[in-house]
Amino acid sequence: MPQQQPPGKPAWSAFWSLLCIQSINSLNEKGVQFILIALGIWLGRMLQYPLSILIVVPFVLFSPLAGWISDRYCKTKLLRSMVLLQVAALAGIVVGLFMHSVVTSVLFFSVFCIQAMFFSPAKKGLVKDMVGTQNIGFASGMLEISSLLALLVGQVGALWMVYELLRRWGEDAGWEAAAWPCSACLFTALGVYALSLFLPCYPPQSKRAWKRSILCEHLKQLKMLWNDRILRYSEVGIGFFWFIAGVMMLIALQMAEEAQDAAGAGSDVWHFMQVLGQQKDSALLIAWISGGSVLGGALASLLCRRSINMRLITPGGIGIFLSCFSLQILPYGHPFFYAALAGAGFFASGYLVPLNALLQDHADDARRGDVIAAGNLVDCALGILAVVVQLGMRAAGMDARMQCAVLGIGAIIITLYLTRELRVAPPPGIQR
Repeated sequence: MPQQQPPGKPAWSAFWSLLCIQSINSLNEKGVQFILIALGIWLGRMLQYPLSILIVVPFVLFSPLAGWISDRYCKTKLLRSMVLLQVAALAGIVVGLFMHSVVTSVLFFSVFCIQAMFFSPAKKGLVKDMVGTQNIGFASGMLEISSLLALLVGQVGALWMVYELLRRWGEDAGWEAAAWPCSACLFTALGVYALSLFLPCYPPQSKRAWKRSILCEHLKQLKMLWNDRILRYSEVGIGFFWFIAGVMMLIALQMAEEAQDAAGAGSDVWHFMQVLGQQKDSALLIAWISGGSVLGGALASLLCRRSINMRLITPGGIGIFLSCFSLQILPYGHPFFYAALAGAGFFASGYLVPLNALLQDHADDARRGDVIAAGNLVDCALGILAVVVQLGMRAAGMDARMQCAVLGIGAIIITLYLTRELRVAPPPGIQR
């Protein structure tokens, strides 16, 4: 088992292993979330909102602790520990589903979310250690692509699998249709833990001693992030991406619900068709958004292969704006409607890649975990805001199309800010 990796040439084999580990971790997290959402649809409960909140609450509460641990101790060992905790959380979720207990399953899902919070700064912090500054644009992009692809497989695969199992086993098999796919996630997590044992270890950069005040350093971390112009510039764009992603996921679920409401009204078997149809249509919509995100991230990674290419920001933001407004006017189910969904994901991830690379590269090595944790705190606070905003727009009577137009307006405002900042004072050594 590798113990310590000395500085030198990029450790690409270790990086590809890390890519695989974080991809399956993301797949399991999103897959289980959407399995539970599908179960909620079957039970007649709106679990998508509390589950979306649960994912981000640990980041808001414990980000300073996660950042300190990632900087102070070996990131590889932290990552291994979190993968093992994921195995335990998945086991609890599976037991809860076979016991027909929503409370037990959601409780262990919250444990899953806590491990994801500690996992994030460890995996992102390892990228620069493994490949160095010159390759961080490409490596960071590949990490985002693999994560987006895993989210796509997790979201779509979970909804489609539950849909197929319900169709085969009948309307009463909701618990079993959720439990068996979660069991499959549990077995993949065991394989991921075995792979993590072969990752090289890197010495921690920080010698900062533990203080109880670390638990409450949210404002200090945010101040550190905000006072550095380049870090602030990067995080504004990254945070808005995750805000859009959160709102669009909920909008896609609402779109499917609206379509099934229109198609199923008056049917004698309305409930069963509603359950199956919502899951199938939600999976299709999310697949188009996520598929576009994967393609956009892949292209951006290639364009950032030699350096961090900030010229992708402006066309990315304009593309989000145009795609969101197209969704308002195009008829649901039209080929161009699906193309607009894919376009929103394509341009959003295309502008995310250089911003993510810039944040990781510019952060001081001894405080990289703190910077990433602070960024996660902002991203997750915006994730909570996304749930509140989408729920508020829905409560105000806005249909999914109008909500897309609101997102488009937000995209153009953020793009104008980022473009102005880039022109005033571009990051040193970065293409613009």
